[in-house]
Amino acid sequence: EASDRQHSQGEYASQSVGDSATLSNTPARGPRPLLSFTVGHIVDRSKRSPNYTFDLVTNMPNYKARKYTGVERNQIEFERLEAHLRATYPECLIPTLGSGTTVSKYVPDYHNDRLVVLLLQQWLKRVSEHPILQQDYELRQFVEAPFAFNPALTSSTMAPGALGTSPQGSGLGGGFFSWGSKNKQRIARSSNPSPFELELEQTSGNLEVFQKNIGETRRWHGRMARARTRLSGELREVGTRLVSVGVIEHSTPLSRSFKRLGKCFLNAGSCAQSQANMEGSRAIAVEDIYVVACDYVQKTLNNRQVIFTEHQVAERQLERKRQSVAVLRSSSHINPEQVQETLAEFNVAKSDADSKR
Repeated sequence: EASDRQHSQGEYASQSVGDSATLSNTPARGPRPLLSFTVGHIVDRSKRSPNYTFDLVTNMPNYKARKYTGVERNQIEFERLEAHLRATYPECLIPTLGSGTTVSKYVPDYHNDRLVVLLLQQWLKRVSEHPILQQDYELRQFVEAPFAFNPALTSSTMAPGALGTSPQGSGLGGGFFSWGSKNKQRIARSSNPSPFELELEQTSGNLEVFQKNIGETRRWHGRMARARTRLSGELREVGTRLVSVGVIEHSTPLSRSFKRLGKCFLNAGSCAQSQANMEGSRAIAVEDIYVVACDYVQKTLNNRQVIFTEHQVAERQLERKRQSVAVLRSSSHINPEQVQETLAEFNVAKSDADSKR
């Protein structure tokens, strides 16, 4: 038994040493990049462009601090950041920023402000979680700039929809009804399409169907909100009258029944008004953003198609240069200058193909 115990202890020790060696040979991974925004509230609503405050917690080394509190930026500065991201990363799906002026006649102003803050929080969350966008230099400047944020953007690189204008030339709501015939881009299809090109073409067709359906959905949401608002008023009126009948009724059991029934109608009216508030504010605001986002997605797919086409052209050029080198090697008469020129062209084509890949 003692020998068996020593043997098992030796096996356990050797296994522990092997595991520790394996762990030591495994490269240690750094912490996952953290960039967490928390939007506070709207500072000033009296101006044409609302001001927001937000906090930031990060562990990224290129930031000067790990926590920023009370950073204040206005809507125009957020739109400048969005325009910079679209111009700098045309192949990335940049999330669409809300207009900052969501106003619904179905809800009070503080509900509209809360909806604007919620949409801005979602936009910052998507930008901060994107593995490419979170590394952007101007995003860091957006947080750390002591004064107004104004990235370097020329008119030629300014993305459509920057500074509060939609790609269709009107506001978010106007983009709905002007969509359909102007500035529509289609994915170019070659004579021998690849699976990637077929997938892009199918996605483009799905976007067109989605754009048509989202417009009709938005209109029906507005109609439902108006209908529920009228229903809420009628239910409350019936409930008020039933409570009044219960007050003047002499029979105590019948009076109590009328009052309870009237309260049920009043509660049903409140529920109908809440549904009208939801359908007439949040749903329509999100659908307006989707309308603008569809155009940006279409342009991003076109940019990715251009990259894919350039990669195919570079691969064909590299193959031709490789064939030229093979022909030159098999030739009996070799010109040193021609060899150097062919090798230089081959190296250029190879580096071009690698960069496109």
